[in-house]
Amino acid sequence: MPPLRYRLAPLPLFVLAATASAQGSGDTGGFIVRLGTDTLALERYHRAPDELRGEIVLRVPDLRRVSYTATLTGGAIRGLDVAIAPVQHGTSAPSHGVMRFDGDTADVTIALADGTRRLRIPARPGAVPLTAFSHALIEQAILQARREGRDSVAFDWVGLGAPAASPSYVAVCGVDSVRLAFFGDPGYARLDRGGRILSLDGRGTTIKVEVERVPDVDLEHYEAAFAAEQETDGPMGPLSPRDTVRARIGGAELAVDYGRPRKRGREIFGGVVPWDRIWRLGANAATQFTTSAELEMSGRTVPAGTYSLFMLPSEGGAELIVNRQTGQWGTSYDPGRDLVRLPLLRESAPDPADQFTIEVEPSSKGGTLRLSWDTTTYSLPFTVRAARHAAGS
Repeated sequence: MPPLRYRLAPLPLFVLAATASAQGSGDTGGFIVRLGTDTLALERYHRAPDELRGEIVLRVPDLRRVSYTATLTGGAIRGLDVAIAPVQHGTSAPSHGVMRFDGDTADVTIALADGTRRLRIPARPGAVPLTAFSHALIEQAILQARREGRDSVAFDWVGLGAPAASPSYVAVCGVDSVRLAFFGDPGYARLDRGGRILSLDGRGTTIKVEVERVPDVDLEHYEAAFAAEQETDGPMGPLSPRDTVRARIGGAELAVDYGRPRKRGREIFGGVVPWDRIWRLGANAATQFTTSAELEMSGRTVPAGTYSLFMLPSEGGAELIVNRQTGQWGTSYDPGRDLVRLPLLRESAPDPADQFTIEVEPSSKGGTLRLSWDTTTYSLPFTVRAARHAAGS
């Protein structure tokens, strides 16, 4: 099916449905979750006044069946039980998670192959679990907000296994539309009169998915088809696998550690990577750059040490940002810790790159840092000064 496209209604007020809410006597449905041209997950659910049950066929990083039950009290989620099992033998191990909300705390227990983890996560009353691409659970956050009858409702996401809750909100942006935050960035959901998600556009978030409601999903059919595909071609794998590039240039040891997203049929620069917004230069954890020697880049000095790299792309050019902070998630950017911002040379790529690629290439005068994705390449020449052991940053 093609990606979803829709326009949000411009009305600013929250119009409550005159018909019965989806939290009434019972509700069933399904969701298809896509990333570009790839289907990542399919979900089938049943919602009753005191319980939400669902099953998901999940393809990332390998094919698994997810079963969950959420207990509801007055529309709020009080607990969640999740079981995840591989569809084919020899792939990932089964796991089981339980989450209970008590006042301002989420008690989490996760049973994995190597043992059991227990966490107590501070979370505001009304917190909502976020797990395994379940959009029926995300829909429950919207239904909770509608019950309060306000134009904007703040709450917390609690990921199963996450060390901390993530602040979020539901905000009305039209008669049939809401804005929903995912790790700080807004996604947009179009709703039916009962407050159920008809479609969700998450392309502006770090998750990047698009979601479509369907009346039902034949999970068994799709599970069999995906299992046959995985048997032939192997698992889909991580959405943005981690990679490390190493090079020795002019006596300097250089390394770049980064996540590598794929194109998946999407427009990249100006689309997946928006113009005039800081980009993590990859995916997931911040891109790390290490040099054992002092470098000269565009007339600026980068001392030996370890840094994070970001990029600020625009239609007229782009800058590489070398930042002193290290070890953080890629969405955590502190401009106060910038070391330098360096202009990048933009060129059309002779061979389009399906997967984002960083290279460190030797040249006659030193080396070149090269960034390639889709039909665009950015590059930055550098020279190596006296090589020495990295002093850190």
